[in-house]
Amino acid sequence: MTDNITAYIGIVIIAVVGIAVALLTMEVIWKFLRVKDKDKNLNTNSGKYETYECGEIAVGNPKFSNVSFKYYIYALMFVVFDIEAIFLFPWAVEFTNLGILGYVEAMLFIALILVALIYAINKNFLKWTD
Repeated sequence: MTDNITAYIGIVIIAVVGIAVALLTMEVIWKFLRVKDKDKNLNTNSGKYETYECGEIAVGNPKFSNVSFKYYIYALMFVVFDIEAIFLFPWAVEFTNLGILGYVEAMLFIALILVALIYAINKNFLKWTD
């Protein structure tokens, strides 16, 4: 029992050190890059808090986007199906070594992808309407 626990001590130490380094990095970045309240009242830094529009003068309120929400669903669907396609590459590489069980599992995965796509089509998620 103690051999099993001691085998994982190294992993726990690495995880704790990794989390500590990440938190320390975020704290250092927060200290140096955060917006300080005392700077907001200075006239010399008045342009510091404006939105940068590639060198152009900002038109309108930059806090609200004019990008239509309908692009969001296409981007989301692309990301989901792209990640699912990535999961098929290891299967394709080892296709000949997996046998019938690997083939059945891959077909079930592809069927799940197709069910999700058919659901999206039936719910008119992919219909482009204004």
